Amino acid sequence: QARFANRMKLTSADVAEVIQKRLLMKNDEGIRLLSEVHHHEANNFKTLFDFADGSQTYRNFLDRDHFIHSYPFIPYQFAMFQSAIQNLSQHNAFEGKHSSVGERSMLGVFQQVAIHIGDHKIGQLATFDQMFEGIRTALKSNIQRAILQSEKHLESPFAIRLLKTLFLVKYMKEFKPTLRNLCVLMLDGFNQDLPLLRKQVEEALNLLEQQTYIQRSGDLYGYLTDEEKDVEQEIKNSDVETADVAAELEKIVFDHVIKTKKIRFDENGQDYPYSRKLDDRLHGREQELAIHVITPFHENAESESILRSQNMGRDELLVVMPPDDRLVRDILMYKRTDKYIRQNVSITQQEAVKRILTDKGFQNQERYAELKLCILSLLGKAKLFVAGSEIEICGEDPQTRITRGFHELITRTYPNLRMLRGIPYTENDVAKCLKHSQDGLFANDATTLSESEQELLAFIQSNNRSGVRTTLKNLLENFARKPYGWYYAAVLCTLANLCARGKVEVRADGNLLEDDNLERALRNSHGHGNLVLEPQIDFTASQIRSLKEFFEDFFDAPPRAGEAKALGKETSAALLEMIHQLEPLASQSSRYPFLNALTPVIEKLKGLSSKPYTWHITGLVSQEDALLDLKEKVIDPIRKFMSGPQKDIFENARKFIQVQEPNFHYISHQPSVISYQQNGTDGCLLTDSDLIRVLADPECFKGNHMQQVKILVDTLQEKITAQIEVEISIARDAAQALKDRLCGMAEFTGLALEQQGQITRPFTEFTQSVERQKLIAVIRDTLRRFEETDYPKLLVKLSERQMAPDEHGSPVTGLTDYTKKDFVSEKPPAPVIKMKNLKSIPIPFDKAWLADESDVERYLDSMRKALFSEIRGGKRIQI
Repeated sequence: QARFANRMKLTSADVAEVIQKRLLMKNDEGIRLLSEVHHHEANNFKTLFDFADGSQTYRNFLDRDHFIHSYPFIPYQFAMFQSAIQNLSQHNAFEGKHSSVGERSMLGVFQQVAIHIGDHKIGQLATFDQMFEGIRTALKSNIQRAILQSEKHLESPFAIRLLKTLFLVKYMKEFKPTLRNLCVLMLDGFNQDLPLLRKQVEEALNLLEQQTYIQRSGDLYGYLTDEEKDVEQEIKNSDVETADVAAELEKIVFDHVIKTKKIRFDENGQDYPYSRKLDDRLHGREQELAIHVITPFHENAESESILRSQNMGRDELLVVMPPDDRLVRDILMYKRTDKYIRQNVSITQQEAVKRILTDKGFQNQERYAELKLCILSLLGKAKLFVAGSEIEICGEDPQTRITRGFHELITRTYPNLRMLRGIPYTENDVAKCLKHSQDGLFANDATTLSESEQELLAFIQSNNRSGVRTTLKNLLENFARKPYGWYYAAVLCTLANLCARGKVEVRADGNLLEDDNLERALRNSHGHGNLVLEPQIDFTASQIRSLKEFFEDFFDAPPRAGEAKALGKETSAALLEMIHQLEPLASQSSRYPFLNALTPVIEKLKGLSSKPYTWHITGLVSQEDALLDLKEKVIDPIRKFMSGPQKDIFENARKFIQVQEPNFHYISHQPSVISYQQNGTDGCLLTDSDLIRVLADPECFKGNHMQQVKILVDTLQEKITAQIEVEISIARDAAQALKDRLCGMAEFTGLALEQQGQITRPFTEFTQSVERQKLIAVIRDTLRRFEETDYPKLLVKLSERQMAPDEHGSPVTGLTDYTKKDFVSEKPPAPVIKMKNLKSIPIPFDKAWLADESDVERYLDSMRKALFSEIRGGKRIQI
């Protein structure tokens, strides 16, 4: 048979076929009996013989014939045993002459097993451990030493059989040796009690693990070789500190299950820190609240009554995990293995031991993952207690259950937390609370404080009466503890509301803090120890009423605030607003000199606005009359002036002076009959020159002065316009007289028409220029220049005796500019004629005026001599 199998290269299926045909030939009676067994058990095959937990899937019984042919073996046994001996061979488990194994070995083993169970009853099965006997003689002694020792020292045959099974599957990576799968391998009959079998397997595994024949890694069990057994025994003999085990448990419970160091309370959205306690030992910083986890290691883990009584006087959530021996063994084994590996992996010289330690490391990682899952499951089933009473919370998610239990702890520990009415405060709300008074939200509600505000104010007032200084740090610490449990932002916002209502003052280094400075100080946690809180001074109703009346009179609007502090701050803000309105007006004093009257007013208002709000309530009444006088006599008249038609009158008058002031000297100096009140005196008559003084008057904005100024401007405008028309008429007549005189001369009539037009054109241009002028001085000066300069030049050109012909033989007629061009061509040059004005000829005389006829005769003689002298000198005299 062996030679046949070797020659034919049989597979595991072939071996099964040979066995069923040659070794287990069934007769008719046997076939009938097995058919009945198949009929009764066919529906259970999958449950009985299929492996779970991630193991490889093997072929089960296909049908009745397959069952009859395979019985008493199970189809998976052929493939598994082949894989087992192949893996054992790869790990040098066989002696030298048996190192090459194959189907012939399988055939011999199954033959031997079949013979061994030949007397079994119908329905019994061959178990996988029986295959070991077929290869025992071929195995090395050191490989099977553990089995040999167990057969000598163990009193449990079933445990020895289970050890043989674990030996066969030791190197089979595709098979997972879990409790469920080992029960399948140890099933020896269809009528076996499966729960009893599971219990037998579990007890045998515990015994083998205790005696260090096998090792457990999570749910997997493994056979130990001599070297592995030595390492495993040394690991078990390693000492582990109780504190190390507790620290590892604490890490898993709080870091991997609960995960957060603070738990958010759903009612206000705030996070509450807690102390980490495990088996009566504190881990980390102590907080007012705690989560206390009782593990199976605790001495009273199974005594719920003792744990309840201990929990009654503590502010903690008690989490009692159910007892679990496996957790205790696994955590101890994890810490022992971890410690042993760290101590030995770097110093061992044997490669086999290094490989074992590496495998142990991987197994320990898997064990740790299993530990976390186990603790997660136990915490999901744990009982929760607060103040000695159990809390019923549905669900098995441990994080959710513990979080809900902690919420119950918060509610019971902090009964005054309800005073916050569930409002979710944040630090950003501090600014909003402080601005409530500015917005007038507390105007008619100054005496109605919320319960939380009353509690905070009562604490500050109590300390103040006792002479105890209250700092913001003290306040935060007091209300963070029982029975309040108020969180940081809630205390700050409640205090901000009290400050906004004027119930509490905050000082730093003796200085009162308000507005933005107060907000920054409240939010700066480093300076909380330096912020002193004092209850606000109570003001009388008459003081508040007086300030309200002044506010309405001075600012022409009722105040929005009704509470003392808010009213005082609103008054200060209104003063600042008035300053901001007056300052742009005062900056225009260069154009409106009377606005200088605002400068002392602004300075006074600035001094008042910088005072604390308490002064506005108590001290402003002493300034009330002076302020109202300023408003009535200066502020209101100026604002009315600058926003009404009087400003336009002033501006028009100022522009009128800028344009027409040069004309004032040429108009009549008779006073305009206009009544003007100045310095309390009526009936003064304003002359034309008084307009400038009127506009510069620092009190011109008062009364009806601008109406009087408007009349005066209109009167002056009429006089100036009339005088300008007179001056233009005089200039025009003078020019016309000169023109007539010139046109009547023989020299003029002898010119061609075109030349005559060139001579008379300057008169027309002069007339047009004068008519455009608006200044009398300019009109007169233009006339003077024309008479003294331009007209003589025209006379000179007219007096030329003849005009030389041009290059074409025609006379030059191109006289276009009486100041620059000649009447005749430069070829040949005309004789030069000099013209002199009669007024410019000096006439010697010894008197400043003519008094009698003799003076006239003597003056005429002197004039005659002077004129003759000029004419003899070749000059012509303009008259």
